[in-house]
Amino acid sequence: MKIFKKRDSGFAGSIMGIDGDYAEAIFRLDNDEVVVIGRDPKTSHIVMGENCSRISRTHCSICVNSANGTYTVRDLSSNGTFINGSRIARGVDVQAPRGSILAVGDMHNTFRLN
Repeated sequence: MKIFKKRDSGFAGSIMGIDGDYAEAIFRLDNDEVVVIGRDPKTSHIVMGENCSRISRTHCSICVNSANGTYTVRDLSSNGTFINGSRIARGVDVQAPRGSILAVGDMHNTFRLN
């Protein structure tokens, strides 16, 4: 299992890969830290492989708020970002509770927001 963490201090939440390029990887987030998922290493923190054609170069952003235990997800893509199976509107901040399943581009790259 891969664990990605910027600091040794505590963390507010994590994004865990369920299926796809980052299955079983864990990305720890500090409070109010914004993480971008996409194929472009210049704009994305979690960089998906070039073989993920349904994932945009800058696909979505995720931010955790430990005070209320939610994540803010914003779709920045052409092919969609899904929370618990429902496509979210492009360019709109959507609140997702801990435990939500995030799918990018299609259902082959999924993450759990812990």
